[in-house]
Amino acid sequence: MPNISKLLFFVITALLANMTMAQEEGVEYNWKKKKDKDGIAIYTSKVPGSPYNALRGVMVVNGSASSLVSLVQDTSTCSQWVDLCREARIHKRISDTEYYVYSYNDIPFPVSDRDVIAKTVWTQDLDSLKITMSSTPTPDLIPKTKAVRIKEAFSQWHFTPRSDGTTLVENFAHINPNGPTPAWLTNRLLVSSPYKTLKNMRAMIEEGAYKNESVAFIQEFTKK
Repeated sequence: MPNISKLLFFVITALLANMTMAQEEGVEYNWKKKKDKDGIAIYTSKVPGSPYNALRGVMVVNGSASSLVSLVQDTSTCSQWVDLCREARIHKRISDTEYYVYSYNDIPFPVSDRDVIAKTVWTQDLDSLKITMSSTPTPDLIPKTKAVRIKEAFSQWHFTPRSDGTTLVENFAHINPNGPTPAWLTNRLLVSSPYKTLKNMRAMIEEGAYKNESVAFIQEFTKK
């Protein structure tokens, strides 16, 4: 039987990467740096009232904010940069900045697969030009599958364009994996998983993916 710790690592990888990642309103964090390698920093923090830690990842990408937004919006690329993502699709579109996304994560046996249906909302601060994608589960929107449905999570991506053409990328997640996974083990696995996802994202953008894409709802963002 495969090592159970490794399989639980796969679960956390898939959840953190597929859920978009901001900080819960009213929560005070005490971020501690857990990894700083290849220009990617990963932090974790305890969250009052929860056995699960929150995660924050930070990096700078040599690419535009629009290319990053385009990558995240293109759910068909999920398997190219998100570990164990077998499927992701827009379930229902309300507008260019609001829709519901379904994703299914294929987890190696004996750990159960996970899936999530989440409401996704995009906003942009016109002063800082920071673009934020917020995501929260809406577990009862579609019928249950054979996978374990994620019910409790809060996550975001943040893309802040800079005058030199690069983009500051920040992500955040606080997720309850909704299963028998011990909280202490889940917390130990919060570092490697998002690191790999961020690294894959940066590689795709810096190799030219979505280089010429524009996003209608984003205001002029290469320079203020």
